Amino acid sequence: MAKIEDIFNNKVFSIPNYQRDYAWKDKNLEDLWDDLLESEQAINDQMSHFLGTIVVAPNKNDKNIYDIIDGQQRSTTLFMLRYALNYKTARPERDLNKFLDNNDNYRLQVIDDNKEFFDKILEQARNGKLNNNLENEIKTKGHRNLFEVYKAIYSKINNIEPDRARKLLDILDKMSLMWLEEGNSGKAIRMFQTVNDRGVSLTILDKLKALLILYSNKYCLGELDDIINERFGKIFKIALEIEKHKAVYSFGDVQFVKEIESRIFNYHALGISKIGHYRNGVEAHYAELKSFLKNKEKNDEFKIWLDEYSLDLVNFFESFLNILKLTEINTEAFKTLCVLRINPLFYNALIRLKMNNILDDECLKLFSQAHICLYSLGNTNDSTAFKLAEVANSKQDFKERIIKDCKTCIKRTGYNNIEDFIEDISSDNYEWGAYHYMFLEQQNIDIDSLWQLIEEKIYSFTKEHIIPKNTIENGSLANYGFKDEEDFEKYKNSFGNLVPLERKLNSANLDKSLAEKRENFLKSKLLYNVIFANQENYLLFNRDSIIKRNKEFKEWSKIFFKDFL
Repeated sequence: MAKIEDIFNNKVFSIPNYQRDYAWKDKNLEDLWDDLLESEQAINDQMSHFLGTIVVAPNKNDKNIYDIIDGQQRSTTLFMLRYALNYKTARPERDLNKFLDNNDNYRLQVIDDNKEFFDKILEQARNGKLNNNLENEIKTKGHRNLFEVYKAIYSKINNIEPDRARKLLDILDKMSLMWLEEGNSGKAIRMFQTVNDRGVSLTILDKLKALLILYSNKYCLGELDDIINERFGKIFKIALEIEKHKAVYSFGDVQFVKEIESRIFNYHALGISKIGHYRNGVEAHYAELKSFLKNKEKNDEFKIWLDEYSLDLVNFFESFLNILKLTEINTEAFKTLCVLRINPLFYNALIRLKMNNILDDECLKLFSQAHICLYSLGNTNDSTAFKLAEVANSKQDFKERIIKDCKTCIKRTGYNNIEDFIEDISSDNYEWGAYHYMFLEQQNIDIDSLWQLIEEKIYSFTKEHIIPKNTIENGSLANYGFKDEEDFEKYKNSFGNLVPLERKLNSANLDKSLAEKRENFLKSKLLYNVIFANQENYLLFNRDSIIKRNKEFKEWSKIFFKDFL
């Protein structure tokens, strides 16, 4: 156990670039501030207040610098708070040596991406006021967190008197951290595996990094320690890029964006021999990995496996990001991933194809066709989707497997062949999950126009009936060419009577006649709707028009599924 002043006042610390970015929030500062106020009010201060743990190792290039292996979040926040309190005292210059080394550099060296911004954060303490323009310079989530936490610090200390600032700083310096020092950085990270920083709980990737370094250090003489560190540093940065990408909300379910690291770890694990299984979740896959490493023979092949696994994980994350970026420029990628939103059990195969430089428009379309056949016919085929990763090394094998699996699935669902399936979906498209993808696939829409269809972060168009659903109730069946109610029910939900439309416009069209709907069709961002509403014969749309559109859709669908016929 060591006091804050004994730890930070005379040493220099570095946060390695492979570490996570600064992640504390206002709530974490509140906890620290409450600890400080509690100590201020304590009658007996003989027992110093315990704040947590710091795990360090000497820097390989400069033994006078300590790398912070664990505790960087708390250390950074403590530095900012102590620095700000010092500048509220009567003579701040007297204790600057607590914060600056002999070269007038900060005793805490943050990651490279934050150094310039961190200095500007602390400049606010020197100037005694917030710099609101600094918010415009925020480039990363780490910058945002530094900005918000310091703003919270400023709100706490802005109005305190110099004497109280001195008192609070002295109390803070007497608080304690558990100091864990290890001469070898790999062994220090092994310590980290057993430490839980109260402010930010360990993620699956934190635990995975520590686990791999543990085995590197224990069985490979630590030869992979730095390599694994650097790779995970890259993974953390890629995960942040993924989180910021505009297509991320279209992947997985609504929780995906909050669980990016664990989800992608899980998608990756699905493709690892002797570990992955489609029924396993994150924790189950992590447990399988731990068991695999424990039982694997510890020889030269073990070191090769660790090296190849960690490299493969980096490449997997990078390829996932590249697929997100592909949706910006590629219409097939956009429709497959942002409109149809294929099942995540396809992701391992999808990313493997990307990693192998095989993924192209034909492969993307095959994924869409597989999703339609495996998940849009009223059944699920998780095992079949999961096993596609087995053939991700060859486009020909991949194509043959998908076509074979889809044909099998179609027959298992009760259809004799793909033609029966096409006939069925054209007759009743309203409840069918793949409608929007098929409609947009049939159109020739450029990528910029497709992105305009994204509302509130995801594609959320609904299905609009051209001839209104209340045609029977309002007595206009004959006006639209229907013989009777049964005739109308036959065509009401068919492809020919549906168009995609924005949710708000769909609501505005409720129970309106074809003539009354025209105004809202013209407001749509989908050009098809605008062109349709501007046609001279728009008001003549009727039963025959629906039949014609159904026929065109069926003929197009046969071309779309030509490899499955």
